[in-house]
Amino acid sequence: MVKRFVSIFMVAIVLSMFCFSVIAEGPSSEAEVASSTSEDAEEIIGVGVINANNVILREGPTRETAKIASFSQGTKVDFIVGSEVENQDEYGTRIKVRVGELEGYVAKKYIFETEEDGEWYLLSTSTTKAGANTNRDININIASSYINGKILQPNEKFSFWDTVGKCTYDKGYKDATVYNNGKKTKGIGGGVCQVSTTVNMAVKSAGIKTNARQHSLPVSYASREDEATVSFGNIDFKFTNTTGKTIMLVMGAVDGSCTCEVWAKYE
Repeated sequence: MVKRFVSIFMVAIVLSMFCFSVIAEGPSSEAEVASSTSEDAEEIIGVGVINANNVILREGPTRETAKIASFSQGTKVDFIVGSEVENQDEYGTRIKVRVGELEGYVAKKYIFETEEDGEWYLLSTSTTKAGANTNRDININIASSYINGKILQPNEKFSFWDTVGKCTYDKGYKDATVYNNGKKTKGIGGGVCQVSTTVNMAVKSAGIKTNARQHSLPVSYASREDEATVSFGNIDFKFTNTTGKTIMLVMGAVDGSCTCEVWAKYE
């Protein structure tokens, strides 16, 4: 099976990656479906799940190509080797898939890839945006990558620092702006609080309570009630999965934008 995209966030990701609007087109006719079957014996490299409703399967990798069918959330698809096509429009990368005897292209952001058995559905999502800054962007990308794909069983606890670990130069982190005792300064890993804040907002939207604390100064990417500051060895961001479901955190970041999605597993 293939590994998921983050996305995104998000990745994601992303994660922007994280534009998850559904294409507003209705189901195709039976005639369209019947005329679009494929006899190609292309290699299947994995299985994914459609993550939205009315997602369009097309004959080719552009929006102008004929519609084959539309699918609802939860539909399983097979991935075909060498199938990704980059597009310069708002729908981004498309990937060639097979559903039964049908083959065509679907916007990749509408497919959730997982190595786990079973089907997943989107429970909640959140995106934060800050001004693009090279070092800061590197930091939030690294931190997001440690969280991306994190699976939590019912009642399992999440710790930001247990998941991400200490920010070090060896891991690729850079110096960027941090808050220290109410003042702005430079420090390694500056910007990772945007990652913890984005997770906080997403899991709160899923009905999960957290121990989030505010920064010493306001931030541009979130309201005070949504902030979740972190400081290694001092302040951790934690929550317990109280949804009663197995959940997965899908994260990604690009150009100062960070997205976290909370996916729940069909039981």
